[in-house]
Amino acid sequence: MKNLSGFLLIAILLAIGFTSCKEDTSAPAVTTTAVTSVTASAAISGGNVTAEGTAPVTARGVCWGIVANPTVADSKTTDGTGPGSFTSNVTGLTAGTVYHLRAYATNADGTGYGDDVSFTTSFLVKKITFTAPWNGGLSGYEFFYDANKRVTHFNRTFDGAADGAFVYNYTVANKLTLTKDASAYASYDLNAQGNITKDDWGGGEYASWEYDANGFITKGYEYWSSTNHLKREVVITNGNVTKITKFADDGTTQTQVKTFTYTTGANVNNIQQTNVIDSDWKPVGDFYGKASAKLIDYFEYWDPRVNPIVIKKATFAYTFDAKNRPATVTKTAADLTLEVWTYTYYE
Repeated sequence: MKNLSGFLLIAILLAIGFTSCKEDTSAPAVTTTAVTSVTASAAISGGNVTAEGTAPVTARGVCWGIVANPTVADSKTTDGTGPGSFTSNVTGLTAGTVYHLRAYATNADGTGYGDDVSFTTSFLVKKITFTAPWNGGLSGYEFFYDANKRVTHFNRTFDGAADGAFVYNYTVANKLTLTKDASAYASYDLNAQGNITKDDWGGGEYASWEYDANGFITKGYEYWSSTNHLKREVVITNGNVTKITKFADDGTTQTQVKTFTYTTGANVNNIQQTNVIDSDWKPVGDFYGKASAKLIDYFEYWDPRVNPIVIKKATFAYTFDAKNRPATVTKTAADLTLEVWTYTYYE
């Protein structure tokens, strides 16, 4: 009995010794950042490593797929090491697709994940038509894209008749050139995000554009007579263009102020309504930055040089297709004339 008690005591002491030598291990703790800047092929997210766990974080980023709770075995980014927040650029997405995404962080003891979030990429615009009393007929544009969702060419029509075939060329780095009916038409400089920063008019004259960190145009200039002239200034609030101010050639005299009020409906297909560029086809492909996050309800505009100020208002109405995409957009101008855009999309 005495020997048995001794053996039990030794076993207990050994068990305590082994238990005290065993370390607790844990994977990192990480949260997922909301998904923003969603286009047909890309989005921005990220995360925050709030605790490294029992070993240093050696990899972090976001992972995504078409089923909930993706893992690092799925598509993923790698965005540094260690604790703290990070931003992830998600690319190579398919248009019109629901994705699931979550942040991850990995150390020697495992991988931790943030909450699963879902988002839907926008559909690529296939055709736009436009009509208004002052337009004199029906303008039409049909767009074509490459595997990277870049516009490769579009065909323009007027009242059903051919009105120009435009081809886009990206072969020179950070450059975009266009031909119309096989003749040189335009030349642009592009930034790393594919936005147009310079529209070369030739003869040393050009228009140029500045963007904020979120990809919105903030200022537009015209360069001529050896001087840069501020022509547009844009205010962005909560992902929406809320104000555009136009300037005379002196760059200081305001000639028009336009303010925008939005619907509650998300602009999930990135319809460009707050164009700083006066064109229906140029902004397609996000060449001039992001579209506002919401659809316009109305805008008001006035000439600050007029005293007293006369404020005019234009309102918008929408119809939607079976996939909740804008099918028609009708603008009622201040003089009550109607401008109508129709949209179709690639499935």
